[in-house]
Amino acid sequence: MKNKGISDDDIIVLGGSEWKPAGNGAGPGKNASGRRSRMVLAVAATVLALCALLCAGRLVSFKYQYPKSRPDWEIISRLSLAPQDSVSGVSLDRVEIMGVKLRIYRISGLEAHFADTVPDFSDPSVYLITRSADYRIKNDRRMMIGDFIQDGEILARGNWRAGFMAIADGNAQIGVSRGGKISRYAARHGGSFFRQLALVSAGTVCDGQYILRGKVSRCAYARDIDGQLYFIETENPEGLSTFADALAEYGFTDAIYVTGGAQPHLFFRSHDGTPQGRFIDDKPHKLVVWTTSEQ
Repeated sequence: MKNKGISDDDIIVLGGSEWKPAGNGAGPGKNASGRRSRMVLAVAATVLALCALLCAGRLVSFKYQYPKSRPDWEIISRLSLAPQDSVSGVSLDRVEIMGVKLRIYRISGLEAHFADTVPDFSDPSVYLITRSADYRIKNDRRMMIGDFIQDGEILARGNWRAGFMAIADGNAQIGVSRGGKISRYAARHGGSFFRQLALVSAGTVCDGQYILRGKVSRCAYARDIDGQLYFIETENPEGLSTFADALAEYGFTDAIYVTGGAQPHLFFRSHDGTPQGRFIDDKPHKLVVWTTSEQ
């Protein structure tokens, strides 16, 4: 607060044979310098306080919009575990929730990897292929949107999209968080990581992330309360909000968006190894390929 009165530092002693301004260190020049220093410190403290309030506000807003369903340490610990299912494969279930028809693929005992091109799905080790992050083309180059790590190499940064999939040693986990602990773990261990729009977190829809409009084919990765992972497609074009509401109503704890596309009969391989459908992708998407080592 600026004081217009006279302070002790402003008092100047006049007259007297003993008065020596240059020697007593209390001259007007030093007082002005001291006031400027105090003013600079006050402004700096105010700026720091405002920054702290802004950061705290963003954290509170983020927590309100995207409640964490589980802590980072739990996700990291699960990334270090091998798949627990004794039988590898994908099983398909069709359901209708709130008027939305869904194809739900249950993923069991499989390892996940990133790929730049569609693999040969006649290979008996390949069980499922999906898209992952979104991208834009800049200067004839594919630029991934959001944090993107492939086999330990950081290819893009950005954490506005709160949903993510992390992969380490073939083990995949999804979640909703803008933090960097999990992506750093994946990078250190030669793993992979991508971000996507958050649809559901801790059973709550994340409508603050719904930036896509219109009705098109929708896809997502989701997990239930037991940690089982699924890939979901809509059978008909749907709005993003309607899709997310259906996922939450079905009972999924977390769900992250995945770019859809024309996949009338998505390729997957059942538990007995029988292939069904095919994967079509005529654009340069980064892919998630699910395989088994049981050959």
